[in-house]
Amino acid sequence: MLGTELMSDAVARNKTVAYKGYEICMGSVYKDGEPLFHYYVPLGEGDGGVEQGKRIIDQMGKDSD
Repeated sequence: MLGTELMSDAVARNKTVAYKGYEICMGSVYKDGEPLFHYYVPLGEGDGGVEQGKRIIDQMGKDSD
């Protein structure tokens, strides 16, 4: 399991997309460098994980209104 965590950290550093003050990498959302949550991305989805992260952040914004 440790290898998976290290892999996730490497992905977060190498391919992170900034969106509404959050940073999204495939399967994870970070705020101020700290992981807020991780979500499941089906194998083969590619960048769909980033789009899914944007939808989750948008939904979080609607919930706080």
